[in-house]
Amino acid sequence: MNIFSGARELRRLRELVGILLRYGFDDLVQWLGMEGRADLLGRWFNRELPADVRRQPPEVRARMALEEMGPTFVKFGQILATRVDLLPPEWIAQLEELQDHTRAIPFYQLKPQIEASLGCRLADCFSAVDEQPVGTASMAQVHRATTLAGEEVVLKVRKPGIDAVIQSDLHLMRQLAEIAEAQSPEMRRYQPVEIMQEFERSLMRELDFSIEARNADRMRENLRGLGFIKVPKIYWEWTSEDLNVQEFIRGIPAKRVDELDAAGMDRKLIARHGAQAVWKMMLEDGFFHADPHPGNFIILPGNRIVMLDFGMVGRLTPTRRDQLVRLIRCVLLQEPENATGVLVEWAGGRFVNREALNAEVASLIERFDGVPISELDVSGLLNDVAAILRNHAVRLPSDITLLVKACVTLEGFGRLIDPDFQLMEEAAPLLKKTLVGRYSPKMLAKSFRVRALDVVERLYNPSAPLFGNGSERAPVAPVLDPGELERLVNRLEKASHRQSRAILLAALFIVSGLLTQLPSGPHVLGMHVLGLLSLMGCTVYWWWMLLTIWWTERGHRS
Repeated sequence: MNIFSGARELRRLRELVGILLRYGFDDLVQWLGMEGRADLLGRWFNRELPADVRRQPPEVRARMALEEMGPTFVKFGQILATRVDLLPPEWIAQLEELQDHTRAIPFYQLKPQIEASLGCRLADCFSAVDEQPVGTASMAQVHRATTLAGEEVVLKVRKPGIDAVIQSDLHLMRQLAEIAEAQSPEMRRYQPVEIMQEFERSLMRELDFSIEARNADRMRENLRGLGFIKVPKIYWEWTSEDLNVQEFIRGIPAKRVDELDAAGMDRKLIARHGAQAVWKMMLEDGFFHADPHPGNFIILPGNRIVMLDFGMVGRLTPTRRDQLVRLIRCVLLQEPENATGVLVEWAGGRFVNREALNAEVASLIERFDGVPISELDVSGLLNDVAAILRNHAVRLPSDITLLVKACVTLEGFGRLIDPDFQLMEEAAPLLKKTLVGRYSPKMLAKSFRVRALDVVERLYNPSAPLFGNGSERAPVAPVLDPGELERLVNRLEKASHRQSRAILLAALFIVSGLLTQLPSGPHVLGMHVLGLLSLMGCTVYWWWMLLTIWWTERGHRS
């Protein structure tokens, strides 16, 4: 049955299939259930590629095919470039080279949309607008302007109609992902439907320029204490979902190394400043720039750095940061079992052969035996971890894959600026601070209290998971003060003791009843004296227990 509907969608599908066939990806046609028409499609798209292209490895041809498919697929490839847990390094390297090959839209076509977003004429907000773009991409175009107050700004404008094109492509990609997952066991292990959902969420966030603007404001606030970092100001009175107006800052692009030298900049210090800022975002703030490549940095006098483009950001929860620190500690202290535990948590409940995983982890961390923290290759370590999990058909959490991508990109930026750059040199002080803080008396006391509350919650709710579900810490009971907690535990202990005494008393009553039936010895009222005395003692103890319980409950009520 053909699940694709609509003439436009069918034409787009035929176009995409033709591109795949031209670049030698015939096996993908089989996943679409169109193997019987492959020859016909091949005749429709019979343009021959140059011989040097045909001889290229599949990852190179895949990059070329994605670029020809258009902006949605280019963005998809760029997102896949962050998934080191799904693809081998050679594929990641090629996908990172994906570029948007688009021509600029004439400004007169953009002007009506800009004025609709502003709610007024351009002349009412800006004294001048440069109609020649300073940058263009598949989804947006950037123009310089000057406000009526004389401030220089840039206008990042979403291209008209691009959201409809992307929505149409996304609908088609969702259907293709469902087909691939249903018909290919090999593809099913990579969960293409789930990957597609993640991509769609990411792309929708990138399409909303107000989200990027909020990211910039948050980043500026987090980095306020670092005097060598600057984030452009957002003009919120003009910024909206399809228009981002921000401060224009003059400086030297970080990738122009010769200009930095000519201006007398200290490249080693610039590389250190960039690393310090990114590590602070990752390890302290849990909110980081996920694409720190040289094109997103401008250098100002005094070796100051301007950070640009916050469309792609990563977030690390306190739990995830704790897992990352634990993994690094396990590598440094050679604790393979505990390192395996972190990876099992990252598996998110998916089945993992723990014994086999532990053997691979032990082999991995042996390579880092004796390596000081300042020389630890954290990006290489996480890449190796991703490869191990890939062997077990387990995907890394998406926030960790963004972290890996950011580390690799940051290392490339640092090496471009300073060939002797060591990524972990700037991370080492923060990691040591984090490790010391994690095992400080205050944190240990807090951890003990949380676990004590987990135990109490388990007593009241036996079905509640103890100490979390293996990937995230389970919710705990509301925080109690130490005095209240102690009183609660005392009441639980007393209740347990009463239950034990009641069971013992019931057993004594049974034994006493048996003793009254002894045939030999003194008897009173037809009962053996020993059994009768025992029954009287049990009865007295029973009344004493009732009185104690009544008195205790009376005290609580008062």
